[in-house]
Parts: sequence; C-alpha cells; structure tokens
Amino acid sequence: MKSKQSNNSLEKGQVVAVYKDRYLVDYNNTRILTEVSGRFKYTNLQKSDYPHIGDFVSFRKADEYLGIIESIHDRTSVLERLDAGTIGERHILAANIDIVFICMSLNEDYNTKKLRNFLSLTYDKNFRTIILLTKKDLCDDIQYYIDETKEITDYEIYPVTVYEETDMDKIESVIGESVAVFIGSSGVGKSTIINSLIGEEHFKTLQIRLSDAQGRHATVNRELVNLKNGGKVIDTPGIRIVSSYFVSESSFEDILSLGEGCRYLDCTHDSEPGCMVKLAIDTGLLDSERFDQYANAMRLNNYNRRRELQRTRMLNKRLKKGR
Repeated sequence: MKSKQSNNSLEKGQVVAVYKDRYLVDYNNTRILTEVSGRFKYTNLQKSDYPHIGDFVSFRKADEYLGIIESIHDRTSVLERLDAGTIGERHILAANIDIVFICMSLNEDYNTKKLRNFLSLTYDKNFRTIILLTKKDLCDDIQYYIDETKEITDYEIYPVTVYEETDMDKIESVIGESVAVFIGSSGVGKSTIINSLIGEEHFKTLQIRLSDAQGRHATVNRELVNLKNGGKVIDTPGIRIVSSYFVSESSFEDILSLGEGCRYLDCTHDSEPGCMVKLAIDTGLLDSERFDQYANAMRLNNYNRRRELQRTRMLNKRLKKGR
C-alpha cells in the first residue's frame, strides 16, 4: 500500500498561463505543466475556485513533466467580473496583483460609460488603479480627454504613446517590482505597450482598422510575463462585456450621502416623495449614468449573494456525503 504524500513533498509555484484545464506553473526558476487533483475537483464547484493567472499553488510532481495541484494559496487581491455567460459565475481575470492599468485609446474607443464600467471592477480592491489614455499621438486635444476622465474618477491618469520612450519609461517606473495587469477593450494598445516594456514582440498584435479606429487583437489566453526590472505584467483579451461581480455600497459614498437626506429610511430612489437622490439627478448634481451604475450593481449584488449561498449549501451537502 502506497503511503500518503507528505506536505514536505509539495512544491510552491505561481500560475503564469492557463490552457483550458492545464496550468503552466513557475517554480524554482523553472516551469512545469500542471492539472488539478481529483480531490480538488471534488471539493471545488466554481470556476473561480480553480487556479487563475497570478495564483500561488501547492503541487506535487507526478513526473518530470507534469504536476498535480492540490491547493491554492489565499489570494491577496483579485480582479474579477461577472462572467459573460448566462449562469452568473465569477470570472477571475488575475490574482495577487498590485496595479491595474485601465486602457482607453484617444480615438473612437473613448467612451465615458465604458470607462465607468471598467472602473466598477476596481472598487474596494487591494490594488492601485491607473488610467492609461493610449495612442495620444492620434489625438489633437489630449487635455479635453484628461478633463473628461477627471470628471469621472480621481485615479491617476497618464496619456501615453508607445512612440515616446519617456512614456514607456514612466509606466515601467510605476510598475517597478510589482505585478501589473492591463485591461481594456480590444485594440486599445495593451499588447503593444507590453511588447514595448519587455523589448520584444511577445504578444501578437494586428494593425488598426482606419474605418472605425479599432485595433484587431490576437490575445486569447492571459499570460504573466517577467520584466527586466523585476516587475511582472499580465495582458488580457479585450473585454466586450464589463460587469463587476460584487461591488460594495461604500464604493458609492456620494449616493449614500445623498440617500441619508431622503424622507424615508428605506427609500429605493425610484418614485418616493422627498428622495434626495432623484432631486440630485434632476438638478444635475448627480450624473444619471452614475446612479444607473449604482442601481445595477446593487441588483447584481443581491442576485449573486443568493447564488453564492446556494452554492455553499450544495458544496456542504456534497462534503457531508463524502465523509
């Protein structure tokens, strides 16, 4: 009878690429392809519980070429969104990150509603958020877009182009030895910026279409890449549908403060008399898009909390049966 694998035989590594049900793990200055164990599959029901880019994992070596992941270490930070499918899963874009660069190009791609949606992914998170206004070489009035962005957020804003070395040096300096992820729509220049930072065409990019100012992007899988200065960067495929999975109400302090003045304590800010939030929208003090984002986030929160509770019950029932 074989003895059980001891904890001492487990290796610790970081997931640097995901290929469907296989995970490329970096450990001890080498890399190995891994998959999750049968036990892991039995005790984890959701996609978000499986390894993702940036995760630290404990695994044992089945042989020289394959490792078996037994567990995922606690995540210090997570960039996630609601899955684009219909089942309402959490979709983790990256874990254990320090900086998120939201990329919007200074051409036809720039859209304030789209920017608000991307920002919703970064509320109440343990990472720094920076707005990159890319392709500034294609823009005649950069300050206009800076001012538009400042109306929406007080995060740092950097207008950049890959054709100016000082801009790339600035991004590299900000990253330092941190782990950074680049998000944005397809064609805003994420991969081009990363290629410039690492000094080679690591990520394939395609020419911009002049008809609609959109680039055509070839990134399909996320990958964590080392920079020469000790930092790490993650490219992501262009995100078409952006919706946060959970957003804390504290992310909308402006609306909460207005709501404290409503006539009714349980005001839904819909049609009740004496609603200070509705008054703020009517008088222009509160942007209606901002309120719509708040209302949608709260509806999704309630729905997702119910789903999480249901899943927890299912998992507990399964674990009880397995005893």
